[in-house]
Amino acid sequence: MIVVPGDSITVTLGVGSGPYQKTLALSLLQAGMLKRVMNSGLYLEMQDPMPDGTLRVVERFNLLGHANRVFWGIRRRLPRKLQPRPPVMLMARLTDRLWSGRIPPCTIFHGWMGLSLACLQKAKRQGTITLLENPARHPRDWHQAGVEECKRFGIAPRERSTTLPAPLIRRMEKEFELCDRIVVPSTLSHRSFSTYGLGHKTVVVTPAVDTEIFSPPPLPRERSLFRVCFVGRVELAKGAGYLLQAWKRLALPNAGLVLVGDVKPEMHSLLRTYADSTVWTLGVLTPHAVAERYRESDLFVFPSVNEGLAQVLLEAMSSGLPVVASDHSGADDLVTEGKDGFIVPVRDVDRLAEAVLWCYHHRDETKAMGRAARKKIECQFTLEHYNQRQIALYRSLAVTGS
Repeated sequence: MIVVPGDSITVTLGVGSGPYQKTLALSLLQAGMLKRVMNSGLYLEMQDPMPDGTLRVVERFNLLGHANRVFWGIRRRLPRKLQPRPPVMLMARLTDRLWSGRIPPCTIFHGWMGLSLACLQKAKRQGTITLLENPARHPRDWHQAGVEECKRFGIAPRERSTTLPAPLIRRMEKEFELCDRIVVPSTLSHRSFSTYGLGHKTVVVTPAVDTEIFSPPPLPRERSLFRVCFVGRVELAKGAGYLLQAWKRLALPNAGLVLVGDVKPEMHSLLRTYADSTVWTLGVLTPHAVAERYRESDLFVFPSVNEGLAQVLLEAMSSGLPVVASDHSGADDLVTEGKDGFIVPVRDVDRLAEAVLWCYHHRDETKAMGRAARKKIECQFTLEHYNQRQIALYRSLAVTGS
């Protein structure tokens, strides 16, 4: 393992789907630490620092991006029963193969879970310190949580659309074994990895949110309707079933529940059973449209059973909303009970309903909690806060050599 002075660190960054990483490459560039950034997404591309201090695309894999667009375009046009499963393993292997051949000599390689097995092998041969970003719990815990919810609600496993293929889980476990550190977003994630004997490798770097996109309304909005918001995949593993049960039980007058996100097939029967005219499903929206839905709401509720630290909690709090979240959402690292939100036991419909009802009857206190939530985000969870936390980890590992 190479040990280098703190001012000689170079980082190759493999960026995944985490929105909290959106300005990390620029912060590394400004600090003189960026060697290369490799972006996944619709198009795979590489960016390198230029002599003039800018970051420029030096290679883009257009053919792979075009094939990806064609697949998703065809898939969307097919009836749901005929839609093929996304080629997760194929895309992971292709991305990894393309990236691994382009890792330059550097102090640190920071890759993304599932996309980095060959990259880690290449980096280790070069004597590079290796980090793997895992924004959730251990994949076996993540997968099992979804299976358990299907059993609880009597949903056939084949109706569950959000899964991790067994070969992908095995691939990720090889990555965990190979890398020097696993970066996770919360103590909840750390505990999950510890149960699999990986606690010594796991380090918590709390994520952050774009406070410009997700911001409170410029002026207070007076409205008679009490609006509760949920954002995320509308599925069992996100706790949507418990939320619908609590909402029907409460039957609050002059109140509405907004569900933003892709409604999964497993939820159709539950929506027919529990949703009425006060429940609105809006589907998938752009980030700016999601931000507007937050600003139109009074309370954010997220009773997920299966998170690392849910990004939507950061978004809602940044938008000036108090949150009601389960203790399996990562909220313990973010929410101060009774000050900017409430944390309820996972799968506890009674406690969930009680928290929503309290906010419904205490409007002024709820607004004050929303203001406290925004202030907390501004003080601790901006993108710059995250960048500095991550860079501090790079410096620490480079100095110690592991």
